Amino acid sequence: MTATVKPRIRMTMRGGQLVPMRAQASYEGASSSRRMAGKGTVVSGPNGPIARSLPLLWSRSHNAIRNNAYAQSAKEKHISNLVGTGIKPQWGDPEIQALWDRWVAECDADGIDNFYGLQALAAGSQFEAGEALARIRFRRSSDGLSVPMQLQLIEPEHLDPNFSRAFGGRLIKMGIEFDGIGRRTAYHLWRFHPHEKLTSELNERVPVPADNVVHMFRRTRPGQLRGVPELTSVIVRLYEIDEMQDATLARQKLGQLFGTFVHRKTAHDPEDDGPTFGELVSAPGDIEPLDEFTPGGIHYLEDDEQVTFSNPPDIQGQYTEWLRSELLAVAAGAGITYEQLTGDLKGVNYSSIRAGVIEFRRRAEALQAMLIVHQWCKRIAAKWLDVAVTSGALVRPDYWRNRARYLAIDWIAPKWEWVDPLKEVTADLMEVRAGFAPRSEKAGERGWALDQLDAEIAKSHQSADDNGLVFDSDPRRVNKSGALHQALQTLADTEEED
Repeated sequence: MTATVKPRIRMTMRGGQLVPMRAQASYEGASSSRRMAGKGTVVSGPNGPIARSLPLLWSRSHNAIRNNAYAQSAKEKHISNLVGTGIKPQWGDPEIQALWDRWVAECDADGIDNFYGLQALAAGSQFEAGEALARIRFRRSSDGLSVPMQLQLIEPEHLDPNFSRAFGGRLIKMGIEFDGIGRRTAYHLWRFHPHEKLTSELNERVPVPADNVVHMFRRTRPGQLRGVPELTSVIVRLYEIDEMQDATLARQKLGQLFGTFVHRKTAHDPEDDGPTFGELVSAPGDIEPLDEFTPGGIHYLEDDEQVTFSNPPDIQGQYTEWLRSELLAVAAGAGITYEQLTGDLKGVNYSSIRAGVIEFRRRAEALQAMLIVHQWCKRIAAKWLDVAVTSGALVRPDYWRNRARYLAIDWIAPKWEWVDPLKEVTADLMEVRAGFAPRSEKAGERGWALDQLDAEIAKSHQSADDNGLVFDSDPRRVNKSGALHQALQTLADTEEED
């Protein structure tokens, strides 16, 4: 016989009668139980926390990257993988391409970097401060530039996140001015960096038309107006890692200072003219109070003195594993792999490193397309081409009717270096031969536009033909094994017989 267990029904008093309580189904994450009490109970929009916290986040992120090797490494890996030697445009028009290539070297208003150096600087600013700002500067034709336009990169501190106003039908939120339908119309920028003391007395906000400002940041919530540093979620861990390493180092240094402690006895001989009762016996050197330790020293103590040391918990045996787990979290928060962050390749094999690299590169390609190309490069290229045409540096009578066609640009990122190039090239070859991928896609993955690649190959072939050279790399004449094609050999033999 099987016993039946009846479900327990919770009862409550209602209207003077005992009735069953209604079951309330809810998500545990939304409960107010002890486990979740006080966690995430403040409801906020996408911009309130940013406006309150951004200045301090800037300061702590700058400080971490200046002084923490892991933070500095994360920034460098972010820049080198997103930008590398530069994300370059392939204009369909050779004349426009040549004009762009001349302007690349003269585009920096500070006269230091070229366009691709400014790309790297902007990517670093976006990582470190959450956003990058560039002001488009128009120049006079007498300045001698190929196109009278330059870029001035400025730090996000120029755009005050706490400057919000509503007046005269205008709305300014976090330093950005909007019109009645929510379009950005102006950026209210400090004329000088607000933390540069030499110019603080002359500083003032200047409204700059939004059309002349390039603002690059990563949105994580709809309606978000400003970006936050990429290290925001792990900045506490970075500082705690520093403190833990300092504490471990201090413990080791303190351990090296312990030498010998001598408890001296008192002398009790009334007939002796030496020390009386209570006085100390002589000791080597001068007798001084013990107020510091010296490595390997012999320290003499007063009567009845005793040295007591604290005994903090020792995690030395688990320190390496603890540090690794913390750095794994830092790498995840910074958007890179642990191996990139630390350079530690212990225990890594081909399959594991390739899996990690593929996942990272998916994220990097998304950021290249959505941030560097869409928010930065395309806006600058469009403004540059407008200025080139209006200034007369480029003559295109049909430009304004066909502007979209002229701005159809292929932006080519540097090629990825693979763990095993032979396997990757073989796989690409099989995909192209099977019709699963076009040559243009595989050329783009290697940093080439297909037209440019074909032109370079044709140029190489023409040079070899002109000089009577035959290379193993020429598939027209040499097969995969490095031997001449049989047909060409037969043709040559026939010509010799004739």
